[in-house]
Amino acid sequence: MDVLREDVLQANIELHSQLADVYKESEPHYRPENRARVEKIIQSICPGPDANLLDVGCGMGFIIDIARNFFGTIRGVDITKAMLDKVDCNSDTCNIQVQIAEVENMPFEARSFDVVTAYAVMHHLHSLKPAFEEIYRVLKFGGCFYTDTDPNYYFWKAFRDLSENGNYSASVKREIDAVQTKDKELFEMFGILPDVLNTAEILKHDAGGFNADELEILLREVGFSKAKVYYEWYVGEARVIHSDDTRGSADEIRMIMNELLPLTKHLFKYLRIMAIK
Repeated sequence: MDVLREDVLQANIELHSQLADVYKESEPHYRPENRARVEKIIQSICPGPDANLLDVGCGMGFIIDIARNFFGTIRGVDITKAMLDKVDCNSDTCNIQVQIAEVENMPFEARSFDVVTAYAVMHHLHSLKPAFEEIYRVLKFGGCFYTDTDPNYYFWKAFRDLSENGNYSASVKREIDAVQTKDKELFEMFGILPDVLNTAEILKHDAGGFNADELEILLREVGFSKAKVYYEWYVGEARVIHSDDTRGSADEIRMIMNELLPLTKHLFKYLRIMAIK
């Protein structure tokens, strides 16, 4: 990899400093259907009301805002001050503190946290292994590591293999437009150059996202006793959720598509990690 770690850090700071004022409105993970999905996951991995959570790459507090309802203590780290300034740390029931820190070198003692989360963070890193090793270090034995909404290699490969002049359905065209217009919109609104976005998301744009099998192997190499990667958000799922005229629910369709894995793995946009120390 020719891009230096410092270049990736600086590109992310530049990108997210520019987006801080509009991030909640522009990012799809703030949509109600996704927040409800993530809330169920956070509740399921919380071992109790006195448990503590570390949110890596916490941004402006998407996970923190959900987890405050279940955990007694939350710490958040990020490299972008403009995002941290947006985090709501006020709570009568949860002790919330955030600070600037890099995921590969966090200011916490070993075996400090019951749960570590990293939502939509991995593709913003320079390299996965140093980050996984540091997360493993700060987790308690038996603690849970949860990530979500990082790009699935097989989806991106299928997308890149599409013919430019294909006769596609509305759902496929929507995915094509979302990718092709993102760089243009960021440049027109904030002057963010495509090179900055590509560097900030180096493991998506250069590496093409993540291979689920390779992630599980890497997590076990780092030391996690259990590691499972799940496929999330199949193409057209949002359309099913918001449609009143569909024969099956989004959950039922997702269940069928999971039963058909690995044949359907290229139809899921994202990956989710659940790992136990």
